[in-house]
Amino acid sequence: MKIAIAYVGPKEFKRDTITGSRQVFPQNKPIEVSEEVAAVLLRFDKVFVEADQIDDVLKAREAKEQARKEAEAKAEEARKKAEAEACMVVTLGGEEIDLNKLTGAQVTTLVESHDLDITKGPQEKVDTFKKRVRDAIRASEAE
Repeated sequence: MKIAIAYVGPKEFKRDTITGSRQVFPQNKPIEVSEEVAAVLLRFDKVFVEADQIDDVLKAREAKEQARKEAEAKAEEARKKAEAEACMVVTLGGEEIDLNKLTGAQVTTLVESHDLDITKGPQEKVDTFKKRVRDAIRASEAE
């Protein structure tokens, strides 16, 4: 009696070296083999499945790939967001200015010279002040 099984591994085709039959299994195509060979090969459930399970394996693989792509997209979005948060370069009057390269006094002068309505608090750290200035400049650019 013959049983239809399929190779669902990563290669384009798989040669049966386990049972010694040397039969070639194309990826995702059912091939009829004897019961003894099928019993041995089906023990490797990540590589060989019965023919009626091919669709389920392919759907599961597709869902896993989709989840991986979504996770990569989320990670890329988080990376870009973190990169934008870390970037202190702003454009004022057509000129790019890196706020990280300025001292607190220079940032205060910049704010006053461009009539930005921002003042540094008495206990406010310079980095926090620079971020507020950056966010205010970006908000005014967006408008």
